Amino acid sequence: MRIEKTGEIATAALLISALSGFLLAYQYEVAEPFISATAIETVIPFGAFWRSVHFWSSQAFFLALVLHIWQCTGSMDRFCRFSKGRIHWTVVSLTLPLAIYALFTGYVLRFDGTGQAAGKIAEHLLLNVPIAGSMLDRMLMATSTEGLNRVYTVHILFTALCWGLGTWYHTRRVIVGRKIFLYTLTAVIITGVLIHAPIDLPGQNLHLIKGPWFFLGIQELLRHMAPITAGIIFPMIPLAIVALFPWLRKRSGLYSALAIWSGVYIIATVVTLAR
Repeated sequence: MRIEKTGEIATAALLISALSGFLLAYQYEVAEPFISATAIETVIPFGAFWRSVHFWSSQAFFLALVLHIWQCTGSMDRFCRFSKGRIHWTVVSLTLPLAIYALFTGYVLRFDGTGQAAGKIAEHLLLNVPIAGSMLDRMLMATSTEGLNRVYTVHILFTALCWGLGTWYHTRRVIVGRKIFLYTLTAVIITGVLIHAPIDLPGQNLHLIKGPWFFLGIQELLRHMAPITAGIIFPMIPLAIVALFPWLRKRSGLYSALAIWSGVYIIATVVTLAR
């Protein structure tokens, strides 16, 4: 698949996610997140369907974004000709951590068993960051002091930033072909109808709870490493590698490091799934 097509799919999925999220936001109450998340399915017409559309379009956006960025790493010569191009790539590469955190906070906001556990782990990891830990927690999480108010704000803000960096800054215009949008919408609708967006009971069997699928590797590494290493340093490695691509002429070392990191993370994820 061409680079342009994966970019269009990512943009289309983000647009679908934002529109469906806007619809769900009318019923969502930060003060009672789990009750309002479950009430969406009974109060809003076809609420379960819209929640599934929002969930699966968000997953599709993240996966398409990762594929798009990976494809772009093979065309680094475009960005290496001028320093402006390198800076452009470095800024656009921020969409990846923004998308990850926006996706992660979506799990936290439903505040079921998985969401509560994910929120506690994330806050613990942020507080373990030397010097800036408390400030980062107040900016990004703060569930123990402010409930989900900050998480809700960050979720919306980071989604908007993904849109801004991926369209206005990256392409200067929204490029989504009608066919690509309809194909993406159809795939999301079919998935939403066939597979219900997950939600579980809060506070039940906490020792058996597994976090979001992209967080499972970190969940396993936290069993064997210090929180700062497993939850902060290790996940930052691929993000730093992606940002460095246009700045180095010889990139074989970056590809090798990314392959090793991916192998370790996949193994850790499989181990968690097997527990």
